[in-house]
Amino acid sequence: MAQLHRVVIRGILAFVLLAAPLTMLGWFAACPQYGDPTCPSSNNPMAVMSAFRDANAHVQQLFLLLNLLAPYVYPLSYLVLGLLALKRAPWLATLGMICGWAGGIAWGFIADTMFHITIFAQAGTDQLFVSHENSFFTLPYVLAIATGWVIGHLLGYILLGIALFRSRAIPRWASVLLILSAPVMGPIAYGTNIGAFQLVGYLMVFIASIPAALVLLKTDHQLSELIP
Repeated sequence: MAQLHRVVIRGILAFVLLAAPLTMLGWFAACPQYGDPTCPSSNNPMAVMSAFRDANAHVQQLFLLLNLLAPYVYPLSYLVLGLLALKRAPWLATLGMICGWAGGIAWGFIADTMFHITIFAQAGTDQLFVSHENSFFTLPYVLAIATGWVIGHLLGYILLGIALFRSRAIPRWASVLLILSAPVMGPIAYGTNIGAFQLVGYLMVFIASIPAALVLLKTDHQLSELIP
């Protein structure tokens, strides 16, 4: 039973590592305002209403399903990545986990907003939605969540990439890929206003996560050895 338990735990952790970037990649690809890196735009709520109302029904259902999955796997993926580097680069790994978790946990609020937008769009209450959005984004709590997301998820990948590079827990090319994903999905995507860079960034994270998942699945690797 103990051996089975270890196999199950390893499988869950590996699943989280791979599911998180794939979920985010799918989210940005299925977002009704695809192409806009801020999808959905907080600056043009009427365009948001139109995009959500005109979205393909099957794609929109996939989008809502990904919103359901993201809050559960995305924050945890940072903790799993940090676990791999914790013994040999404890401070960098810890800071990376904190930043990543702070950015990832915000997805619970973001997902909730997507469900509300969908309801507003289906009801055809555009003006009510505009009023709601204008009030919503003036709340300092919302600004704090948004700031945590933008800074946290990018800084998390940079710090964890450096920690993994120093610890050599995974191949160094994968660590570099993880580090480079942050500017691709952040400054480059928003600077060029091309949402496809979000997809490229999360694809880079997914590729970098494959060797990390393989490390976790190795039968001769003890999880207890990862913690200092």
